[in-house]
Amino acid sequence: MKGQIPDYRVNTVIGDSENGKDRWTSIGVAFQNKDTITVLMDAVPVNGKIVLTKPKLRDAQ
Repeated sequence: MKGQIPDYRVNTVIGDSENGKDRWTSIGVAFQNKDTITVLMDAVPVNGKIVLTKPKLRDAQ
């Protein structure tokens, strides 16, 4: 997977009670395989919430 462009970004989303906005933090990447998705994480979310998003064009470069 080294050198490959990830199919997904792995994020955690934490609600910010001060300003009412959610804070998104990137914590890893994921790769789509034939029958599975492999997730490589740099951190574990304390709230247990993981959101996979498609990388933006600028992230893939």
